Amino acid sequence: MHRERGFTLIEVVIALFIVALGLAAAVQLSASSADNARHLAQTTYADWVAMNRLAALNLKGKYPGTGKSGGEAEQAGSTWYWQQVVSDTPIKGLRQVEIRVRAEREGPAFATVRGFIGQAQMAGQDTAGARQP
Repeated sequence: MHRERGFTLIEVVIALFIVALGLAAAVQLSASSADNARHLAQTTYADWVAMNRLAALNLKGKYPGTGKSGGEAEQAGSTWYWQQVVSDTPIKGLRQVEIRVRAEREGPAFATVRGFIGQAQMAGQDTAGARQP
């Protein structure tokens, strides 16, 4: 009797199992990459919203009061929710601004930006503009 050469059913099943595992891993990696890209895009947009808000405060030309405030901004076709906290610093005439941006009203912040806004003073004058003796 002459025996034909070829693969047995067990060998074919094992090969298909290995290929299926490889394809499943590739699909999972692809989905993970898409999620990472989406998260990176959202973080970038949120960062832009926060930096735009800080730039708007600087462009006002007014020394901001301390406290909390919030609002909405449009960026990349989405609505972003920002909250800013303005607080005093140990340096007279300098305030810290912290802006947090979220994709939802309540939820984790995608970006936090901290900056400082100073009050311009001329040498020898106090903040009211009167000359010091």
